[in-house]
Amino acid sequence: MIVLYSGQMDENTEKRIYDLLSKKMTGDASTEELQALENLLFRYPEFRFLHDELGKPDYDQDAAAERALQAFAVHYYGKFSQDMAAAGHDDKASTRLLVPIVKQRSGKVWLKAAAVIAVPFLLGLGFYLSLHDTEADDISAGKDVSEMVTQKASKSKIRLPDGTTVMLNADSKISYSKNFGAHSRSVILEGEAYFDVVSNAESPFVIHTENADIRVLGTTLNVRSYPGEAKFETSLINGKVEVSLKNSKKAFILKPSEKLVLPKNNVSALNLTQVRMLDSAVVETAWIKGQLSFVDEPFSAIAAELERQYNVTFEFNNTDAMQHRYTGIFDKTKIEDVLNILKLIKPFNYTITNNTVIIF
Repeated sequence: MIVLYSGQMDENTEKRIYDLLSKKMTGDASTEELQALENLLFRYPEFRFLHDELGKPDYDQDAAAERALQAFAVHYYGKFSQDMAAAGHDDKASTRLLVPIVKQRSGKVWLKAAAVIAVPFLLGLGFYLSLHDTEADDISAGKDVSEMVTQKASKSKIRLPDGTTVMLNADSKISYSKNFGAHSRSVILEGEAYFDVVSNAESPFVIHTENADIRVLGTTLNVRSYPGEAKFETSLINGKVEVSLKNSKKAFILKPSEKLVLPKNNVSALNLTQVRMLDSAVVETAWIKGQLSFVDEPFSAIAAELERQYNVTFEFNNTDAMQHRYTGIFDKTKIEDVLNILKLIKPFNYTITNNTVIIF
């Protein structure tokens, strides 16, 4: 099942929201219509993001429309494939039903309501705190170390000795000293993890990664640091963290709903931007709920994530397809379903043989 909204909504209500947003943009909305829009935004808060985006002076309508259309296709592919499966039809019937609906919704009103599902933000973030402690040194040296490792296509949840909980994503590893908490609280992360850190002002919690160290007191945050990926990411949900870049004098203090993005090959490109939320669920942590999420990501990057989540290998015989970009959030389902959604948005062909996905 594809998930792009927080609650059930019939198509007439959905269209009503788009119509009212369009009228507000053009200044044609009456007082009653503006009030009706506010009532609907209160009832369906995921559309509040669209409302706010449309009000920005630098809003790129054409680009957002394309992203929205992609996410829209994801939503309705899931809806109609379920309906057709229940009725005993095949996937081709689902596609034939979907395409005209997408075209019908890609007119003026939809373009004005462009960003709705397409940009459930929080791309990810990154930073480095260059903090060294004896625990971290012991872990690196392999002295009395405890490790938790997740394989591809799996996740794990652990509780550290101080009560901090960690959700570990696929193909990830967290290491910590068996003396954790005696003098400091340090862990080393490879991969992606969601931390709910127990507050202790006298003993800051430090997350060491290949690219950054993150110093926190009591905080909820997501950290992504996979070897081989082009950027390091972290997102602060609650609390406060202090960040300094490795091999740099730059330092940052992050507050809730802020993010820092660190391109591994270009530290000078570092930027701080506001985190976006969709119905109180940030994109970076969608994986905790068993969902896959992509925001304007190239197929090559999506393939790397699918390799981790499904324990498969991708081969691209179609180099153009590697650059296709996609946006959407959907429940983790069979990899064939994911690929069928992506090829519906931007065409390509594929075969799967012995856990190898060949794109052509």
